[in-house]
Amino acid sequence: MTADAKDIRVLYLGPKSRPGVYTADLEQQSKAAKEMGAEFVVYDGDSDGELIEALKDADVAMSQGHGIDPSLFVHMGNNGRCKGLVSFGHGYDGMDLNSAVESGVILANTASFGTEEVSNQTMMHFLVCSRKFVLHDKLVKGGTWTREHLAPMGHIAGQTFGIIGLGDIGRTVARKAQAFGMKVIGYDPFVSSWDAKEYGVEMVGTPQEIAERSDYVSPHTYLTPATHHMVGEEFFRLMKPTAYLINCSRGPVVDEKALIAALQNKEIAGAGLDVFEQEPVDPNNPLLKMDNVSVTNHYASYSEVAWNRANTQLGEEAMRVALGYWPMSLINPDVRSTVEPRNWAVSWEVMLAEQGK
Repeated sequence: MTADAKDIRVLYLGPKSRPGVYTADLEQQSKAAKEMGAEFVVYDGDSDGELIEALKDADVAMSQGHGIDPSLFVHMGNNGRCKGLVSFGHGYDGMDLNSAVESGVILANTASFGTEEVSNQTMMHFLVCSRKFVLHDKLVKGGTWTREHLAPMGHIAGQTFGIIGLGDIGRTVARKAQAFGMKVIGYDPFVSSWDAKEYGVEMVGTPQEIAERSDYVSPHTYLTPATHHMVGEEFFRLMKPTAYLINCSRGPVVDEKALIAALQNKEIAGAGLDVFEQEPVDPNNPLLKMDNVSVTNHYASYSEVAWNRANTQLGEEAMRVALGYWPMSLINPDVRSTVEPRNWAVSWEVMLAEQGK
């Protein structure tokens, strides 16, 4: 059963450094609630006790850089009025999914908002690496004009691009790699070979095969205990000495010490990195001194369009939860076993139509 939108209260939790964010930049976050006629409330407390009280009067909470201690889940879900928490962004490695499931708290995020941006950043690092841009940019700017240091340099067309994780971003990277005439192989235990066929991706059975066959390896997976350091010492030993690693997912998916050793020992040709195990990255990190490593500061998902979409999506997911639907980006699917049945998630346009808006 869906709730009546006019009786719904949405609690917005802004960054802890900005309590009570009553500014125009909440226009996107509050858009969905206003379209449905729900009440949008900005939290201005600064203690767990105040937050518990605020949650008692809300149907759903949305967090943008605020964070909620897992101990507060016992006041939500099956134990309170607030049925769920929607968090800004892609990752959810900071969430305690088990605690949320036990209390029947629905967790969602704004996955997919930066799919184009992250895939573009991946392809940027791939091209920078493939053309040895970091080294030659440094040489030219330093006054050295030379055709030394060219070989080995990949042809790209006909080479193999290996992707770990065929979610929204992984599939988009596959499409863009194919535009360069590359063969794309993928590893994802949760994607069937017949689905992957629709994206022109050859599925393989192990990450090791990705390592052995690829000229470029790009993980696009969430950070979980299973994916932590999945690209490590053994993986690098299996890679071609002419191959590159591109990482625009999460830093700890890659064992950074093993990556540094592989680069120093010339086990692989180079790397393109948007993320690191420690962020901000240590200025003394050897990766920052290597001419065969391109680096950016974890901004792959950003563009003004993507950021606005993420803020809008935050509100839309919150309203889905409050109105008795499942969110589009459910991150703790096991909660389906601990809460009452809900309507399946539908697009925002359909939501508006079903609510007579």
